[in-house]
Amino acid sequence: MPSLPGDSRRHRLPARTVRYWQVINGLLFLPLLVVVAVVAHFWTGLPDWLRIGAVAAAAVTVLASILIDAPLRYRRFSYAIGETEIDIEEGLLVVTRTVVPMSRVQHLRMAHGVIADRFRLADLHIHTGAGAVTLPGLGRDEAEAIRVRVSELAHLSDDL
Repeated sequence: MPSLPGDSRRHRLPARTVRYWQVINGLLFLPLLVVVAVVAHFWTGLPDWLRIGAVAAAAVTVLASILIDAPLRYRRFSYAIGETEIDIEEGLLVVTRTVVPMSRVQHLRMAHGVIADRFRLADLHIHTGAGAVTLPGLGRDEAEAIRVRVSELAHLSDDL
């Protein structure tokens, strides 16, 4: 892959982002395990091996999302903020590199929920005419500093 201006100053997310993603994945996938277990328990017409296999597959999915997905996602995510572009690289099986020119940035949105608050994290959504890219799991102060810097570099007015 050809080098870009952001290659020399790539940044990683805070280490606590892994734990945050693990909690989120657990909250998203745990209901799947509960539903499969309840259905398997009450659907007595199925063979025992199939009911046990379904519950085991759901449990493996939950554990994989918590123990494997979050750390791999963390290791594969990096970003760089240059004077003229925002460069984001992410992906597990398919690595995606997105370069957003500062001249295309239309507005920025910082978001954090109850769980993100517990970890002092926020997501920074960078909107262009073509869509949005997200810097997920940034430290709250870092997200605010990046928001201010990108706002200045993209010449966005802050009317608040």
